[in-house]
Amino acid sequence: MDLKNNIITAENYAGFLEYLKSLRDEKYREFHSSLVPNEEKDSFLGVRMPKLRELGRELSKGDPRSFLSVCGSVYYEEKMLRAIVTGLIKPKDYAEFLSLADDYIPYISNWALCDCFVSGLKYVKKCRAPFFEHIKIAYLSGGDPWAVRAGLVLMLNYYLDDGYIGEVLSLTDAISLDHYYVKMAQAWLIATAVAKCEARTLEYMKSSALPKDVYNKAIQKSIESYRVSDETKAYLRSIKKH
Repeated sequence: MDLKNNIITAENYAGFLEYLKSLRDEKYREFHSSLVPNEEKDSFLGVRMPKLRELGRELSKGDPRSFLSVCGSVYYEEKMLRAIVTGLIKPKDYAEFLSLADDYIPYISNWALCDCFVSGLKYVKKCRAPFFEHIKIAYLSGGDPWAVRAGLVLMLNYYLDDGYIGEVLSLTDAISLDHYYVKMAQAWLIATAVAKCEARTLEYMKSSALPKDVYNKAIQKSIESYRVSDETKAYLRSIKKH
């Protein structure tokens, strides 16, 4: 199917969906669906990620905005393609970027959709200051665990540096949602911060208000990291909460 030259519209979307279904791999469906427990198994077609990325690139070279306007959400792969295409669009300005990002958040229903979406939002690098303020208000301050995870993973990917680390750590510390994938994102962020901003992060951990399970998971992830020195790992073992 020539996706670069065929614009996906409401009239031909059914044909596109049949093409997507033709790419299914049952063994991969069984494997991948087991890794994403927050999604109903019947929602997986079983299309491999490299193929989805290839399709996303093709769609982005055609009319990606038209695709987003008709893309469904019945299947996991549809939502994944929406994430990929959203990230590949070159926004006209910050306002369009914000609209694209916000429009995707309601489609996040598992860690894989969240993390793929965030990793593709390279335009963040062009608007870090205003988007950081938006993350705080629109994603981190509400009760939607997937929006909160998106905010955490956005900070992890784009804001772990000297200019933002203090506020990033404070914001992460203030989140108290009892949701497994939010807690894992908090731990992942702290562990990455140890690798990237060691002194500031270790100082923060002395007075962190993180729940014990998140705090200890962050230490575990840091100890498993090849980017953290043996000396720092020994120190982290000594401050683990019992």
